[in-house]
Amino acid sequence: MILVLLPIFSFIVTFIVTPLIGKFNKKHKIVGVDLHKLKKYEVPEAGGIALLIGTVPIFSLYYLLVRDISILMFTLPIIIIGLIGLIDDLYNISQKLKLILCLLGGIPLIFFISNTSLNLILFKIELGILYFLVVPIGMTAASNLTNLLAGFNGEEVGLGVISTLSLSICILILGDVKTFFYMVTFTFSLIAFLVYNKYPAKIFPGDAGTLLIGATIASFSIIKNIEIIGALILFPQILEFLFKSIRKFGGKKIGPTRVDSEGFLHPPKYVSIANLLTSHLKLKEKTLVFVIWGIGAIFGIISILLTYFTIIS
Repeated sequence: MILVLLPIFSFIVTFIVTPLIGKFNKKHKIVGVDLHKLKKYEVPEAGGIALLIGTVPIFSLYYLLVRDISILMFTLPIIIIGLIGLIDDLYNISQKLKLILCLLGGIPLIFFISNTSLNLILFKIELGILYFLVVPIGMTAASNLTNLLAGFNGEEVGLGVISTLSLSICILILGDVKTFFYMVTFTFSLIAFLVYNKYPAKIFPGDAGTLLIGATIASFSIIKNIEIIGALILFPQILEFLFKSIRKFGGKKIGPTRVDSEGFLHPPKYVSIANLLTSHLKLKEKTLVFVIWGIGAIFGIISILLTYFTIIS
C-alpha cells in the first residue's frame, strides 16, 4: 500500500517545493533569461533541485521502512548527477569537467551489477568486465543527452515526463511492479514541476533538472538490463546530439531563435530538431513544444511496443 503512495507523495512535495525554490532563486539572482518571448523576462533557474527534494527524501524514508537495497541503486546515481547539475547551474563549470564529474554518477551502480551482458533485444552481448566501464559512460551520455534537447518552455521536462512514463510502462510489461512504482514516482515529480515550467515558464529546471532526468532513465535502464530500450526512448535527444555535433556545438555563437511581433519563431541557420521544425512550419513556442513532445511520445510508444512483443515472442 505504501508503495502505491510514493508517486502521490512525490507529486505533492514537488508541487509545494518548486515555487518556494523559485522565489529563493529569484531573490538570490539565480536566474536565466526567457529568450523566446518578445519581452525578455528573468526566470528563476536551477529549479531541478525541487525534483531531488521531491523524490530522494521520500525514497530514503521508504528505504528505512523496507530496507530494499535496490532503492540505493538509483537514488545514489541520481543524487550525484543532480548535485553536479546544481553545481554547474551555480558556478558554470566547463563542459569537460562536467563530463568527468558525471562519470562519478555511474560508479554506485557498479557495486550492484550482477548481469554484465548488454541486452540488444534480439540478442545479448556478454561484455564481462568491460560492462563496468560502459555503465559510467552510459550514465554520462544519457545525462548530457537530456540537456541538449532543451531551451523552450516545458520542452525538456515534458519530454522527461514522456520518457520516464514510457520506461515505467516497459518495466511493468516486464512484470516488475515494485520497480514500476519506483520509476513512476519520478514521473509524478516531473509532472508537478511541469505545472510551473510549462509555457509561460515560471521556473527553469537548469542542469540540476535536465541531467537528473537522463540519470533517472539511465539508472533504471541499466537496473532492468534494457539499455537499448532506454536508448530508443532517448532517440530524439540522440538525434539532437548528432545535429549539434555536426556544427561542433557552436550554436551559441550564431545566436538564439528570433521571435517576431506575432510570437512566431524564426530559427538561426543551423540544424537542430527545433530549427528544422520552425523552418518548415509556422510555429509559436507553445506549439513547437507540443510537436517535440509528440515526437518523444512516438518513440516512447515504439519502446513500449518493442518491449511487449519481445516478451510475448
